[in-house]
Amino acid sequence: MLLVAVLTAAGCSGGDGGGGSSAASNTAPPSSTLPVSGTVTYTDGKVYTVAPLGSKLVLDDVSVKVDGVEWTRHVDAPLPPGTTIFAVVRVTLTNTSGANQTVAPTQIWLLDSKNHAFFASPTAQVDHPLVGMSLAPGQTATGTLVYPTPGRQKGNLLVYRFADATDIAHAMHVGLVGYG
Repeated sequence: MLLVAVLTAAGCSGGDGGGGSSAASNTAPPSSTLPVSGTVTYTDGKVYTVAPLGSKLVLDDVSVKVDGVEWTRHVDAPLPPGTTIFAVVRVTLTNTSGANQTVAPTQIWLLDSKNHAFFASPTAQVDHPLVGMSLAPGQTATGTLVYPTPGRQKGNLLVYRFADATDIAHAMHVGLVGYG
């Protein structure tokens, strides 16, 4: 399961803003070399930090904790083709950098159990949306990310650092945290 997450983290360079998207890279390590929890650096210099379900993922400029997931068929958000249900994920984010940061739509992806990647909807009408929110240095915010998906799944959130959130193709350190 982690192999596609690693492939996605290593090779993604865009998407459709709400539907599934994945890409592969020949330089990604095999999933058998990823820890269940912890950080590993590979010979290509890429760093992967893995946090299991219920744990806080800590990268150098952001920390993320999944507080809960609700699956619902009704959210005021665009419906990409194939959407049958929305994952409404409540997370707590902390900006651990020294600068103001904004949560980008490409910063936190949902990976289902088959490691298909989905972007958070930047226009979902929910309480406390995180996409587009600005966080001051040291600020923590709890809010929601909404992912249109074709079905209810368990999996991981793929997290990019604030510094890489708008240039994910060049990210050298990514994180994975279980969501359910």
